[in-house]
Amino acid sequence: MPRSLLVVQRRAALAVFGLAAAWGAIGVIVRQVDLPAVAIVAARCWFAVLAIAAAYGVRRAVRGAPTPPVWPLPRVGLVVVLGLLLGVHWLCLAAAQQRAPIGTVLLLTYLAPVLVALLAPRVLGERVTQVTYVAVGLALLGTVLLARPEPGQGDGVALAVAAAITYAVITLLSKRVVGVVGGVRLGFGQLLVAGLALAPLAAGAPWGSLGADWWWLVLLGVVFTGVLGPLYLVLLDRLPASTVGVLTYVEPASAVLFAWVFLGEVPSLLTLAGGTLIVVAGIMVVRATTRPTTAEGARVRDRAVR
Repeated sequence: MPRSLLVVQRRAALAVFGLAAAWGAIGVIVRQVDLPAVAIVAARCWFAVLAIAAAYGVRRAVRGAPTPPVWPLPRVGLVVVLGLLLGVHWLCLAAAQQRAPIGTVLLLTYLAPVLVALLAPRVLGERVTQVTYVAVGLALLGTVLLARPEPGQGDGVALAVAAAITYAVITLLSKRVVGVVGGVRLGFGQLLVAGLALAPLAAGAPWGSLGADWWWLVLLGVVFTGVLGPLYLVLLDRLPASTVGVLTYVEPASAVLFAWVFLGEVPSLLTLAGGTLIVVAGIMVVRATTRPTTAEGARVRDRAVR
């Protein structure tokens, strides 16, 4: 692999590492908002759509960016499917956290990157290195230590499994379409579809008098979703899906840290050990990052040159 391409990939991997760490703060933000899960998820989508649309409008005004071409119909259909899956995933995740211990939910949901790493060779034709398999094992072990599961959680466990499955499917399908649609446009399309699909449910939810809670929703929607979401999709196009899957294991580790600092939830020694294993796994993936195919690698190299 050319050194320039390797540098691009490592930078992209480090960026995903940072994004996943930042997303660990989402749980702290959600705790500040006293709303049903569907209202929080819907507001998150709406604010993110507005943020992306505003940013694109400013970019066109400043740089004279041309209007993007219309998506081919098959891609529009896939974007709609991805948007619906995104809404289902976020709803399942939020509902699971309300019905089962966070530890159980984290463990089950973060089985998704394992599914991505193991299915990527069959679905996407990616080559998974031995180092990646070792990193998957370390990350899974770290997640078990972070989130020690408790049996008999009923609906919460089923919802967490659904969140894991939808997350894995979203990652794999996004990898197939992001190179054609583009990360920002794909993120906008997903969020728009999810926001529209959730609107009828959210309209019937009790919103109450939010007050200062609105600012938390703005932060969640604009920054953590409208900015970091499309950036994640852009980075997904530059890296193998299996690599991105393992790197996202940083999120539960950072969530523990944010909960410790801002909510006073002091982690145990086992929790700290699990977080360390996850970080080590992420570093291993960053160092071992590689492209599975020559064609895909050439596309990344061309983007790096431009």
